Amino acid sequence: MRNNFIKIFLLSILTTIIISCNNEKDIQTYDFSGTWKVISFLNLEASTKILKTENNTWSQFNNGDNTISFTKSNSTTGLVSGRNVTNSFSGEFTSDSIGKILISKLIWTEVNEPEWGILFHTISKAESYEIKNNILTIFYNEKKNCITLERIGNE
Repeated sequence: MRNNFIKIFLLSILTTIIISCNNEKDIQTYDFSGTWKVISFLNLEASTKILKTENNTWSQFNNGDNTISFTKSNSTTGLVSGRNVTNSFSGEFTSDSIGKILISKLIWTEVNEPEWGILFHTISKAESYEIKNNILTIFYNEKKNCITLERIGNE
């Protein structure tokens, strides 16, 4: 009987360790300082995803990418800048430590943008964000839409 108790106890400890290790795959953080590249635009209500293709961007400009850099001034505010394929932009952001974000005072140049660059203008509607496994997801439209980005540099 005592051997069964020890076996059950050891088995439960082993199970807890295995489950804990599996949960570490989805590491969530809130530090988005650095440079990011857009990988998709999602409409969560319609379950549609737009990815970068040769048809919706121009690879000869900024490799066809939309990139954004966040530079914190303090724990809740900072500057944002980047390129949306053929043009540049800059502005400010405010955030908190639990996933709220507001991007404001954006100044854009909008000359001759492909669809991929035009889609990136939705960043101005940002309401909240999350970071899991170095993927930044910026939600807008009451979490009905989002932009996903991957980290390409640290600040």
